[in-house]
Amino acid sequence: MQPTNWQEWIAWAGLVIPLIGMAWAAIFYTLTKRREVHFQEFQRLFEIMDHLGRSGGSIASKMAAAYELRKYPQYKDVIIRMCRQTETVGPSGKMLKDEMLLTADFLEGKK
Repeated sequence: MQPTNWQEWIAWAGLVIPLIGMAWAAIFYTLTKRREVHFQEFQRLFEIMDHLGRSGGSIASKMAAAYELRKYPQYKDVIIRMCRQTETVGPSGKMLKDEMLLTADFLEGKK
């Protein structure tokens, strides 16, 4: 059914214009939420990288942090570089280095 006179056009506009506004609001809300989630993911990645770079802390927590890096494939270039080039010392450092190499292999698709 197509509007034929100006009263029907006004009725259609009264229905369509609010729907367009609601659609715009939904799109804007979704885009805003997506940006917030992306920022929170970056913040979490930064915290993990900071934890790995700090001296002190247990080797187990650093190994868990290295494993957690696998959840961030969008940053794989920098993660792989960091995992491959990090120097560790001591017997527990070898365990951490092994976990970091496993993380690098995972992000490269080797495992």
